[in-house]
Amino acid sequence: MSDNPYAPPTAELGRGLEQSLGTGDFDFGRCLSEAWARTWSNFPLWLVASLVGLLAMLAATLTVIGLFVLVPVLMWGFFAFYLRMYDGGAELGDVFSGFSRYGQALAGMLGWWGVTFLIALVGQAPLLIAQAVGSGLGIAAGYGIYIAVNFLVTPRITFAAFLMVDRGIRLGDAISTSWERTGPLMWKLAGLMLLMIAVLFGGAIALLIGIIPASVIGYLMWTSAYRQIFGGAPQPAA
Repeated sequence: MSDNPYAPPTAELGRGLEQSLGTGDFDFGRCLSEAWARTWSNFPLWLVASLVGLLAMLAATLTVIGLFVLVPVLMWGFFAFYLRMYDGGAELGDVFSGFSRYGQALAGMLGWWGVTFLIALVGQAPLLIAQAVGSGLGIAAGYGIYIAVNFLVTPRITFAAFLMVDRGIRLGDAISTSWERTGPLMWKLAGLMLLMIAVLFGGAIALLIGIIPASVIGYLMWTSAYRQIFGGAPQPAA
């Protein structure tokens, strides 16, 4: 206890609380190794879940309106599924878990998609304008802006989707939290994007046989980074 009677009380943080708060950083090797291990330890669960979920998305998309009222909820479920697969105990039903809180899942994912789309549009606009006027220098600059936005801006709000699904945080708070916590990690997240692209490229070389597990590994790499940075879900008070 402090000798100062006005000092706030302090306590030594245990490992459980440290885990719930996260480290604020992530390790590339751990992302890849954990993603690799969980991908193959959960085969064929993720294969069945992916096929069922993608078929459901395709059927929803064919109805047109389902693209806006069903697909976002299924995307919520996929985030839940990968979180559960990373933590342990994933089930096929997790893919459809968003329907149990339909309004929250629909609004959250539509909002996150909208913000992501606007960021991408801002990043691509200079390139489209330069191409329209036929400016070679403008096109080169436009590509630079486009790449910078995709590697340095978009990854910083990616974890907002995880936060909404994992913590039940509202869209605005999830985006601001993701943005604030990843500020010091901007360049590392760009590196994680490059690593994921390399994994997907390696899977593409193996054609269909490799691209499916490569995609799962890619998702789980981001899930691992999320858990390292933000930690586990807060435990309810006893």
